[in-house]
Amino acid sequence: MERLKDRLGVLVNSGFLHVFGSSVINKFIAFLSNVVLVRILSKPEFGVFTYAWNIYSILFLLGGMGISYGILQLTSEHSGDEDYAERALNYGTRFGVVFDLFLVAIILFVGLFVPLKIEASRPLLIALSALPLLELFFEIMTAYLRGQKKHKEYSRLVVLNTSVLFISSAVCALFFRSFGLVIGYYAAYLISFLFGTFILRIRLIRSKLPVFDDKSAILKISVTSMLNNASTILMYLLDVFVLGIIIPQESILASYKVATLIPTALTFIPLTLFTYFYPYFAENKDDREWCLKRFKQILLWFGAFNLVISAVLVIFAPWIISLLYGPQYLDQIMVFRILTVNYLFSSTFRFVAVNILITQRKLKFNFAVSIIITVLNVIADYFFIKWWGTTGAAAATLSVDLLAGILSTVYLVYTLKKPNSVSA
Repeated sequence: MERLKDRLGVLVNSGFLHVFGSSVINKFIAFLSNVVLVRILSKPEFGVFTYAWNIYSILFLLGGMGISYGILQLTSEHSGDEDYAERALNYGTRFGVVFDLFLVAIILFVGLFVPLKIEASRPLLIALSALPLLELFFEIMTAYLRGQKKHKEYSRLVVLNTSVLFISSAVCALFFRSFGLVIGYYAAYLISFLFGTFILRIRLIRSKLPVFDDKSAILKISVTSMLNNASTILMYLLDVFVLGIIIPQESILASYKVATLIPTALTFIPLTLFTYFYPYFAENKDDREWCLKRFKQILLWFGAFNLVISAVLVIFAPWIISLLYGPQYLDQIMVFRILTVNYLFSSTFRFVAVNILITQRKLKFNFAVSIIITVLNVIADYFFIKWWGTTGAAAATLSVDLLAGILSTVYLVYTLKKPNSVSA
């Protein structure tokens, strides 16, 4: 009991409970939001928004050229150095804004001129074109707070963002249908930006600060981390994108999207884990024995935890889908089960290994795997969807994610057991 009490004390004092608690609240609200929105909108309406949001999400994978990842890594490495963090924040925000102005133009161009398989989604995509700037500010703010280990402030900001998104999207969807979801996103990120600026006192841009000397390092980390994380997120996005090309039917897209909601929502669990642990792995990146020990502990306990969750979801899939989303979505039970198994393997192995490799600065390896996996995913999606429809899309994701998890885990163990290895 004394030992347990001491460990709980460490978790409380280090901010883990703030991070974990806010993440649970955050994802519960997001999950509830999806359930409510699926019930409010008709299947075709939800399918149209899914198509537009999917295109936006693919393009926003380039958001800020990944500068928030660079800010997180370098401020974590210089933990406690407030002056360094301010300079990194200032430079990173300026760079991200310039890049995202081009991204805004690209999204607007796609919405106006590029042929779309589902034309009804065009107005929604045009309406979303200015959102990247607000979303970038939110990502930079949360990265800065995480790097400075300001867990309480981080928790308040992310819970506010999700709460506003839920309330505004649900209310606006009742009156403006799918356009209401767009309004909800703008409201959430705008209010979060104002809260971070005036309540949390995060000044993203300052006029008079010393020159930031680690420009090359922050950009290298940002770009490679962006590409690596993009490949993970891209799995689900490419599924919907290729589905929209091969089977351009709103109802099919809506059904597949619903099947992905719970497995995707579950990613908050590994994300929460590394929201807390990432700065510590970055701080101790040169102590490979410490990193290997912690990695094994996470793999053991986190893997067992994920196995229990996945087993429950696979067994009770028909009842879960019918209860939450309605019987009209029961055609995607097999897809739901496949994606749940994918969550088990990807969150336990790939996500953990990839993030620790980033703290080890193994950026070239992560970049190479990201490119290979993305190409394989597109190829697998094309053929599997032609053969098996939506089930094929889920099977493609599971196949390539499993391969990526094996490669990343094996390379991480190799790296941590080779103390004198040179960062790549």
